[in-house]
Amino acid sequence: MSTTEPTPAEIVDRYTDELYHRRNLDALDDLIADPFVRHEPDGSRVTLTLQEAKLRIAAFHEQFRSMRFANRKVVQDAESVATAYEADLVDQNGDVVTICGIEIFTISGGRITDVWNPPAGNGSWG
Repeated sequence: MSTTEPTPAEIVDRYTDELYHRRNLDALDDLIADPFVRHEPDGSRVTLTLQEAKLRIAAFHEQFRSMRFANRKVVQDAESVATAYEADLVDQNGDVVTICGIEIFTISGGRITDVWNPPAGNGSWG
C-alpha cells in the first residue's frame, strides 16, 4: 500500500479547518514545526514554540465564538502556499466582522515552519 504525502495546500487547509473551524488546538501537534517562525510586517521574526502557538490561537478563540475562513485564491509550489482569504468572525455578542488578507506558509517535512501574516483588512475581497 502506498501513501501519498499531503500537498502544502492540503496541510494549510487542514490547519485552517482544525484550528479555526473546529477549534482543535491539539491538531497543531501534527501541523506545525516546534518551533516555527512568524514573519512580521515590520521585518521582525517571532519564533514560537508549539505551546506558545497554542496560547496565541487560544486567545483568538476567546475573542470570537466562531470563525469561518474561506480561501479565495490559493497559489502553491513544492514547499509554499499563498492564500488570499476572507473570514467571518462572530464576536461574543453575535456581531459579525468580515476581514480579508493574505498569508504565506512554508512547509517542510509535512509541517508549517514559517508564516507571513500581515494585518488583515476590513471587508471582503472585491
